[in-house]
Amino acid sequence: MTPSPTLLTVLAAVISHLIFNRLEPRGVPSFAALLVLPPSILSILAPRDRSILMIFLMYFSAILASVVLYRISPFHPLASYPGPVLCKISKLWLAGISLGGKQHVYYRDLHRRYGDVVRVGPNELSFCDKSAVAPMLGTRGMPKGPWWDGRNPENKKVRSLLGLRDPEEHQRRRRIWHRAFSASALKEYDLVVRNRLSQLVEILVDNSGKSMDLTQWMGHFMYDVMNDIVFGGGVELMRDGDKHGLYALFENFLPMALLMSHVPWLGELTLWIPGFAKDVKKFRAHAINCAIERKLHGSPRKDLFYHLIDEAGIEAEPPSLPQVVCDAAPAITAGAETTSTALCNLIWLLLSNPITYSRLQVEIDSLGPAVLNSEAQKRSVYLNACIDETLRLFPAVLSGSQRAPLIGSGGHRIGTNFIPEGTSAVVHSYTLQRDPRYFSSPDSFIPERWLSIDEQRTLKPAMFKGDDQIMIHDTAAFIPFSFGPANCIGKALAYQEMRLVICTLMTKFNLAFEVGFDARTWEVNLRDYYILSKGKLPVVFSPRA
Repeated sequence: MTPSPTLLTVLAAVISHLIFNRLEPRGVPSFAALLVLPPSILSILAPRDRSILMIFLMYFSAILASVVLYRISPFHPLASYPGPVLCKISKLWLAGISLGGKQHVYYRDLHRRYGDVVRVGPNELSFCDKSAVAPMLGTRGMPKGPWWDGRNPENKKVRSLLGLRDPEEHQRRRRIWHRAFSASALKEYDLVVRNRLSQLVEILVDNSGKSMDLTQWMGHFMYDVMNDIVFGGGVELMRDGDKHGLYALFENFLPMALLMSHVPWLGELTLWIPGFAKDVKKFRAHAINCAIERKLHGSPRKDLFYHLIDEAGIEAEPPSLPQVVCDAAPAITAGAETTSTALCNLIWLLLSNPITYSRLQVEIDSLGPAVLNSEAQKRSVYLNACIDETLRLFPAVLSGSQRAPLIGSGGHRIGTNFIPEGTSAVVHSYTLQRDPRYFSSPDSFIPERWLSIDEQRTLKPAMFKGDDQIMIHDTAAFIPFSFGPANCIGKALAYQEMRLVICTLMTKFNLAFEVGFDARTWEVNLRDYYILSKGKLPVVFSPRA
């Protein structure tokens, strides 16, 4: 008895789904082999009364039905975890939401509705539980997940440290970065920041009393700083503006980069689209040119390139130039964007909270001649409290860093939750750091929560009058720069930069919002594209007497 064409088509579709599910092939050749070849063969073998179009439609419908039924079935490895049905069916649902820039809010809403562990994709879980931090991100945690494959689909042989998924390779490469962010290296970089900060102050003095878009100027300032730190120079955004459009190109590509991260196979497919991602390639070409110029002409100081290319000759096998370029480009964007965003958020919060602004002003003024001394700034309790509270409300990466069990490990356990191979997981930083179990009044800007109990009781005006008003403050849930061996290696530099910038600006200027500016629009306009996209922040700088 000859099987019916319909049965053969459905059987072929189910087999294709099983292959996809087991092997997870990517790229156009793989997709063509499993999505086009089987129905094409069936079309040749089918009776003449069956049209090619009908067979293809039947095949694709059967694949779709097989995928959907499996993902919502009790046989799926993540069937026991709660979450929206559309998230269980396809990651495209969350990817679509992310294009609006409010994925961090969506994640938080999901955790409020479903609990500490939520299924946010067919094969992905989101955690909001401090006990998940160390098992997922710590030394015995999981390496980075497939999120990074979609973000850099064309770089399969040479990956930046940021996107490395092999833990052994990551550990080996990170050793060089530790030298690049040693105490002596930070002193070198501090001179760069101070030089650029003097330039920014001159611009603000020249425009005193006028409204300045802090988003733009802080962004240009930090990109100039990071280009100086990484390549020893080569960019003058504060002086010349974004005349090559590189800053704008990067900003415009953020939503698409996030989409490809959520759905890595989309990233693979974009490689076959002529002209796609030309903006990103232009940005990378700029980094390549800077690296070549730096290698040819050298630098008078030990910049980041000095360490990454191993000009000191410490490594037995010096890194290649392509590898260094691959590391340097993300270092500029990551360092510039996260720090400029944190500074904008901090200044917005200070101007929105006059009492906090006044308390910080008093502490900064009390430093006297030592106000610009890095060690004195490091010891400034309230300054650091303001920075930490800003990073609690707005961590460097709002939606965390995806992790996945190592291939061949059999899976990974996080408390009572088992993460099988082929499954990704994330600790959602934004939600975790605004959880009332760990921080009282979690959505309020209260730097005082970072002070010791004795310091809290001496505040004027008083905030804490008795033991019953001491705040819940669990720093185990504070991971603004991630956690563990793959955390942000530039954390110390970021703190150093933020302390210096705030002390300098508040020593030299009185800051105020532009008259008529609705401060509430700032947070509304924040867009989480892994890197935060920001609206305008109009601030008036008036020199202090």
